[in-house]
Order: sequence, then C-alpha cells, then structure tokens
Amino acid sequence: MVGTCFLEDAARIGVGLLVADGDIGWWMAFFSMTFGGMVGDVGLYVIGRYATLFLFRRRWVDPARLTWMEEYYKRNAIKAVMIARFIPGARTLSYVTAGAIRFPLPRFLLLLFLAAMVQSLLFLKVSGFIADEMMPYLRDRRLQAAVFGTIVLALLLTHHMLTRRNKRKGIIPAITGTEKKD
Repeated sequence: MVGTCFLEDAARIGVGLLVADGDIGWWMAFFSMTFGGMVGDVGLYVIGRYATLFLFRRRWVDPARLTWMEEYYKRNAIKAVMIARFIPGARTLSYVTAGAIRFPLPRFLLLLFLAAMVQSLLFLKVSGFIADEMMPYLRDRRLQAAVFGTIVLALLLTHHMLTRRNKRKGIIPAITGTEKKD
C-alpha cells in the first residue's frame, strides 16, 4: 500500500510477481494496490482543491482555462478519470484538475475506485502471465546476459539517435573544438 502511493507502476509489477511466486496472497495484493493507488490519487485531488488560489496568484493557471476544464469534466468525467489512471503523467493533471474545479468528491472516489480496481486486476493478471510464461526462460545465465545486453544496447542506440536528432535540430550545439572558452 505504501509503495503504490509513490512509485506505483514499479510497486504494482513487484507485487504482481510476488503474488505469482506465492509470497503474497492475491486478495491482499489486490486490496493494497487498489487502496494504495487511491490514496495517492486523492492526494492529487486535495492538492488541486486547496492550491487553486496559489496557482491563480502565480498566474500558472488562467481562470478561463479552469472554466474550460470544468466544462470538459462535466461532459467527460468518466473518460478523464479512467484513461488518466493508465497513462503516466496524465493522472497528475487530471486529478489535480478535478480538485481545482471542485468535482464532487463522492463521484470522483467512485470513478477512482473503479479505475484503480481495473488497473490492479490487469497488473495481477499480466504479472501472473509473465511469471508463468516468461520468467522460467530467464533462469538460464546466458539468456539473462543476452537480455541484459539487448536492453543496454537498445538504450545506447536510443541515446545515440536522440543526440544526433537534437544536433540536427540545433538543440544541442555540435562540439568542434573551435568554440570560445570562457
């Protein structure tokens, strides 16, 4: 429960694998993931509810934009809460917005409960599949080294490609040795 408030996805994956290994009971994991995720999300709602004036004073949020968000939530509350639960980063924006527009807390909690419950079920099912179908293959040391090497190679190639792209766009200046030193 504590882990899902902070590093939610990593904690959910870990708990799912512990369930698959038999170290934690399924119902305990399901309850903890659902409730722990909700605690963090209610915290975002509370931040939005009580930080709105601060955001206006700092001019970080335009009052007209808040009116637009309120109209959007009236039409799409279910979609906003459910989809945000599954997209990293979207949850913060959506749930702080719900608090800022003072979306009814009981309705928000119900939608949040349903979304967290679905997400917990999905994580437990996917973790069970990974533990049953994929983990046995990773017991071989050579395969572990190959998977690790593939991941490191993919990260290095991604870094190289992004660096080249950013240099072409002028985001990162090319270092030629002719620049002035301060």
